[in-house]
Amino acid sequence: MIDMTTPRVTLYASPRPRDGATLAYDAIECEHARALLLVSNVDHVVETCASANASPSGAVPCVEIDGDVDGDAAFDGRAPRSAREAGYRARAATAARARDADGDAGADERAVIAGVNAMVRENLRVASDYFTFVDERGYGAYRSELSKTLPFPLSAWTARLKASEAKKELERAGVDGERACAACVEAYSAMNNMLVNASTRYGDDSYWMCGKKPRSCDAAAYAQLSYHARSPSCEALRTEMKRFPRLVRYINDVTERLNAMQKNLVKNSDDVRAAETVDSSAWGDRYDSNHAKQRSGWKPRTTKKTMSQKDKDMRRKAWYSVGFAAVSVIAYMFIGGVISLDFGDDDEREQDDEDDDDDDDANETFVSDDDDLDDDE
Repeated sequence: MIDMTTPRVTLYASPRPRDGATLAYDAIECEHARALLLVSNVDHVVETCASANASPSGAVPCVEIDGDVDGDAAFDGRAPRSAREAGYRARAATAARARDADGDAGADERAVIAGVNAMVRENLRVASDYFTFVDERGYGAYRSELSKTLPFPLSAWTARLKASEAKKELERAGVDGERACAACVEAYSAMNNMLVNASTRYGDDSYWMCGKKPRSCDAAAYAQLSYHARSPSCEALRTEMKRFPRLVRYINDVTERLNAMQKNLVKNSDDVRAAETVDSSAWGDRYDSNHAKQRSGWKPRTTKKTMSQKDKDMRRKAWYSVGFAAVSVIAYMFIGGVISLDFGDDDEREQDDEDDDDDDDANETFVSDDDDLDDDE
């Protein structure tokens, strides 16, 4: 018998990568929605969408609850304009109509949850945006990942469009590479201390930020931290995250816990790919000499490279060579008769000759008439 009090929930999300080791930037919101449904203990079905247009709302993630998509009645039926807005709507609909993960939290715990969510939004997300779209190495990795799912030139155009939007937003906020990295490390340190305190208070079996129960902040933090740990765009951030081993352990603990929840809460769990744990031993060391250039700045790709005097001399000689070659080719074409200059003198000369011929004919006629008069006399 069907329980009518339990809402029927379907999550439309992008598929996880097949290798399981990398996570695309476009899938962060989908990971957030997946984790929130699991920590909220909501029975649901997961439908993977190859493109955003395949979901009922035209964007991913998308949550359908009892036939209502993302709570359209509360949002006037307007389609989401971005993955970030779609993620917000999916989480709001889940908390309001399915189950709120923070419903039984006390006042003090709610303050901690709000603080963690603020760090995720203002620190971790900003770092994700910067190192994916503004940092030169991160942007190159993002384009490479996008080319695996979209054909050229659509992949290049999509990457450039998203990078331009993110760069304008970061510039308006006054965020550069050093600030983005410093804010991210600050969040790493605070979350690492929270996990250590939770382990001290509740024991080593504590998986979550606020204690023994998962909260919405765990879903938000896991989505961003998982992206930093698994994305090739965030190599600079991984070298910083390696300094906080409890935080790396948190990612693996939550991954295992969510995989176990998925088997019980996702009705088609056999068709859904489970997330894999991360191996921090493969990450670079921040204090390794191989990363000296990387830790020296995190500058945006718009910064011009300073040329040495030798490079300037070589460029000047190259321009001289190109100019000399161009002059030589043009001179050869003139001398060889390939190019000739016509200023209209021939046309004027022909016209003058025609006029002279007309005058001569007129004179001859006049003379012949005089001769006839003489003969008559």
